[in-house]
Amino acid sequence: MTPEKTVTGRIVSGFLTAALLAAASIETAAARDLTFEERVRAQTAIERVYFSHQTGPSSRPIEMVYSPELMARKVRTYLAQSAALESIWKTLVTSEMLRRELERMAAQTRMPALSHRL
Repeated sequence: MTPEKTVTGRIVSGFLTAALLAAASIETAAARDLTFEERVRAQTAIERVYFSHQTGPSSRPIEMVYSPELMARKVRTYLAQSAALESIWKTLVTSEMLRRELERMAAQTRMPALSHRL
């Protein structure tokens, strides 16, 4: 796999994961918006799962690899991408769209253990 495909795949995967996490949180939190800090904590949890699957048992804590500033920057990027979907393409991502995408991803994943943990 080329580095470009890996980076693109992580961006798309991260965006979808963040969106799915946000959708799940919205449903469980009585349709409230997540704060920026909650989104950063959620992104850190997602990266923690990715990190553990990439490195296996590691002596380095995730905080040595992913700084809080990096997590905040990722969240800002995902929020900007969501805003672009709505403003440029007039597409508001709904919880139903996210639910269907989650089902599609679960059915087609090559790594069910990772998918389940996320």
